[in-house]
Amino acid sequence: MSNVYFLTPTGNRPEGMALLAEYVEAQTYQGDATWVIVDDCDPATHLPTAINNVRIRCLRPEGWRWKSGMNTQARCMAAGLSIIPDDGLVIVLEDDDCYLPGYVETMLEALTRSELVGERTARYYNVATGRFKRIPCPRHSSLASTALRGAALSVLRGICEVGKERMIDVALWRKVGGLLLDSENVISIKGLPGRGGIGVGHRKSFGDVDKNGVLELWAGEYAGNYEMFRRAS
Repeated sequence: MSNVYFLTPTGNRPEGMALLAEYVEAQTYQGDATWVIVDDCDPATHLPTAINNVRIRCLRPEGWRWKSGMNTQARCMAAGLSIIPDDGLVIVLEDDDCYLPGYVETMLEALTRSELVGERTARYYNVATGRFKRIPCPRHSSLASTALRGAALSVLRGICEVGKERMIDVALWRKVGGLLLDSENVISIKGLPGRGGIGVGHRKSFGDVDKNGVLELWAGEYAGNYEMFRRAS
C-alpha cells in the first residue's frame, strides 16, 4: 500500500473542492495515494470516492461544526493527521487553491532530499476582485505548498493538536529546517464562494489589479475555471 497522502481541511467550499478534484486528477503523478479530506461543515461536501489511483477518505469530525468567525484549521488538520501513519509522505492541498499538473511529482522528489519541503514564492490571486500579489518567502513556505515526512510530520501533529498557533506554516518552518524550491506549481486562490478565508489575501484591497492577464500567465488553461467568480466592480 502506498504511503503517499494528500491532506485537505475543508467545509462549505463545494466549488473549490470540485476544482481541486480536477487538479488532483490531472497530476502527472500516477502512483497510488490516499486523499484525506476533513469536512467540518453542514451540509457535507459532495466528493468522489476515487480519482485515478487516489483513494478518498472523508472525515466528519465529532464534537464540532464550523460556524462563521471560527478558525478550525488546526483542529481539522489534527483530525486528518491522526489517521496518517508515521511513515506517511504528506502533501497539503488547500481547498481553494490551484495546483498545476507537476506539483505532486515535484514535491515527492524533493521529499527524498528533505523531511520538509515547500515553494519559495507564494503567488496569490483573488478571483473575485481580480487582484494579485507575488510574495517571496525566504524562510518558510505557505502551508498550501508544503509537503513533509518523518520528524517534520511529528512536529506538525504537535502544533495542530495544541492548536494555539494562528499561523501553522510559520510555526512549522520555525521549528524544522526545510528545503525551499524555486518551482511555482501553486496559486493561492482567494475570493471563491462559501466559507470565508482567514488570510490577508481575501481582503478587497490586497495586491495589485490584474491588467495584463496574470492569472492566464500563472494558471494557463485553468484560468478559465475562475471567470464565473469575478465580481462586477
